[in-house]
Amino acid sequence: MSELIVNQESQISLREFVKENESKLCHFLYFMLVGYSGLEEVTLGVFRSFGDYFQKQAVKKSSEWERMALRIELFGLAWNAVLNAQNDVQFNWAYGRDTRPLKQFDEDLLSSDRSSKLIKFELEPYLSRLSRVDIDFRAPMVLKDILRFDDEEILRILGIRWGVYRHRLHRGRLAFRESLKGKEGRESIN
Repeated sequence: MSELIVNQESQISLREFVKENESKLCHFLYFMLVGYSGLEEVTLGVFRSFGDYFQKQAVKKSSEWERMALRIELFGLAWNAVLNAQNDVQFNWAYGRDTRPLKQFDEDLLSSDRSSKLIKFELEPYLSRLSRVDIDFRAPMVLKDILRFDDEEILRILGIRWGVYRHRLHRGRLAFRESLKGKEGRESIN
């Protein structure tokens, strides 16, 4: 990727912006596509698409860019990629994820640095439970509770209204809590 300067007032470069957001984006895609064997390809595709978007906008823009608007565009592309990945493979909708074996990834791609605002506790033991939360309910929960986006950013990333967002966040949290209690998937015997 080549470094771009948008204009004289704004020194946001593509390389600098991607470096700032790479860890969060990789975590978002990882949490949304747990077990999906095409995760690495999807991640690279999102960065490629964002690079194309950034370069097109760099030619058009004459005012200073907002980092928040760029981040929303980047994560919006990621959300669309998640939805497309779901449509490309046969998902087990009871668990909300691809049931094929998880491909081995480079640990550096998904390692969290200490400077990021990612949630502090170890998520690996919870990933199987998190993956059982429906994808539409999981997205607001991951963005809000794990990646620490604010509500306005999440609304714009997911392209949903306030009431829909609050409903999905609440349902996601409930489903995750129930899966931690071990109640999810049990059938009552009567």
